[in-house]
Amino acid sequence: MRTGVIVSYNSVIRCGVIKDANKHKIRFYNEHPDIRLKVLDVVRFSVGFVDNALKAVNVIPVLDKNGSRVSLAMLVN
Repeated sequence: MRTGVIVSYNSVIRCGVIKDANKHKIRFYNEHPDIRLKVLDVVRFSVGFVDNALKAVNVIPVLDKNGSRVSLAMLVN
């Protein structure tokens, strides 16, 4: 599992782009309609070969010790 930050996300079609620690941009599609994702959320994911392209799969938000989501939006002024 890799860790990254969502840099863009379209909530209507549920797809977006994740930037990982190596500064690579990886496209993803949110296959879980009950999980709501937002820009600057920290997520964990795997990379898989989907539709003849490498994409992030199994995207899940990272939770802190209190059970709330980790987001970089709290650090932005």
